[in-house]
Amino acid sequence: MYLIRFMNIQKQERDQELTQFIESIVKIPDWVKYYGLNHHSPSQLNKIDGAWSYEYLFLTQEQRRNLPGNSKMFAGIQVGNAAQADYGTYAWERNKKIEIKRQKKAVERMLQYFNSYLPVDDRDREQHEINKQGLALIYDQFRMAFKMVGLKEPIECERTVTFELPGCQLPCIGRIDFEDANNFIELKTKWKKRGKPKNDGTTSYSLQNISYGYLGWREHLLQIAFYWLATKKKPHLVVINENKFNVFTPDNCEDLKPKNLEKFLNVMATVAKRRERLMERHAGKNTFTLDVEPTFNHPYFWNYGGNHKQEAMKLWGIK
Repeated sequence: MYLIRFMNIQKQERDQELTQFIESIVKIPDWVKYYGLNHHSPSQLNKIDGAWSYEYLFLTQEQRRNLPGNSKMFAGIQVGNAAQADYGTYAWERNKKIEIKRQKKAVERMLQYFNSYLPVDDRDREQHEINKQGLALIYDQFRMAFKMVGLKEPIECERTVTFELPGCQLPCIGRIDFEDANNFIELKTKWKKRGKPKNDGTTSYSLQNISYGYLGWREHLLQIAFYWLATKKKPHLVVINENKFNVFTPDNCEDLKPKNLEKFLNVMATVAKRRERLMERHAGKNTFTLDVEPTFNHPYFWNYGGNHKQEAMKLWGIK
């Protein structure tokens, strides 16, 4: 039953847990009440200002929780959940370290839960079917990658860590996928990518590149940098597709050496301070659009599903 309970933790429960954690470590500024936003996170800092401000300055907390996900995100979560049930010793839940009881059929349960996903549109439904075909292959690659990294028990999963960015009023919070006493893993799954339609009307899908410098590399480096700053443990960026995996560490990747990860401290602080000034200046009003470039042509940050991008364009006065 542990796996099922663990995989069904709702966003609202996780938000409440995070709120309790933050309130215990920092005094929240008064302007937070306008937005319900009481922390920074690596995923937030990675977003372009336009998408971030639409989500956190325009949408309510409840609307944010109900933003449609996508099949790739959902598939990655299922791989992570099964991996934690297979290899984790403890999982952090509501600031408590819960022992993970081994499941003999974690992968079968992953497949069963995978089928419960409700696609947001026809394109997402097609992607979900493609992901389903590659799910077991992706997980096999993870097994090999995890063995190569060689984390030692006890292995903790989803531990919340905090780091105070210089000059910022709000803390920065994140969750570590897997860690032992001296190392941590940040896991990234790369699912097949939709190509252009063929002459017969069908769509082709191809494996994504997972070599050094792939799409999203810098965003992943920022996440790694945050966890390294918060823990000083050795980072392992594990990237997998259906056919192979790569494990990037300071031993084989210059970008992950401490001297280069340290550079992200100022990057994160600059973004966070800019957004804090924005929230303080506009105090709940939609006038923030006057100070933010939306960058609607970004290749993925506006891919919410539904009509969110159209609503955002209206907000910025673009028809």
